[in-house]
Amino acid sequence: MSKMSKAIAVLGVVAGLGVAALPLSSYAADNYSQSAQAQVKVEVGGAISITTDATDGVVDLGEMKINGVSTTKDLNVTVSSNSEIGYDLTIKSATTDTSLKTADGAEIPADANIAAGTSAWAYRLYEADGTTPAAWTAITAAPVNILSHTADAGNTGAMTGNTKVNFGASASGTQAEGIYTGTVVFTATVK
Repeated sequence: MSKMSKAIAVLGVVAGLGVAALPLSSYAADNYSQSAQAQVKVEVGGAISITTDATDGVVDLGEMKINGVSTTKDLNVTVSSNSEIGYDLTIKSATTDTSLKTADGAEIPADANIAAGTSAWAYRLYEADGTTPAAWTAITAAPVNILSHTADAGNTGAMTGNTKVNFGASASGTQAEGIYTGTVVFTATVK
């Protein structure tokens, strides 16, 4: 047999085996499979947000006359949370100096004695039923809890609460003229 005949014979055998193997491999691929599983997991953490209805972030008490009646203004603080337990809401001065001040350094002290003829500024909270605010409270540098909201039993959804805070100021006859400002910080914390 010549080399050429041997090569054709070998190719014929290989081709024959390939054709014979083709149906077997196709059959095995159709009936053979494997599976893998993956568990999808996500955690939703406690979320909380806080907003106020202060215009441009300012609670403007307006113009006050010396020895006159105190001026007041309400601020609504709204807290939304998905906590099933609840949240706490605190208030404090932004700095350790709790006075309202002018650019020149004149001060109206944080004092609960809001009355005509007295230089003072403070806040008070409305009663739970939304009626007349309670007594005045002087702002402090340390946080003061003004609301401890506990979720209702079985609550599994978001909760939103609105707290109405009333700010007030008064001035004595010797209070210097000017625009007095100070900053308060409300903080809502998931329990």
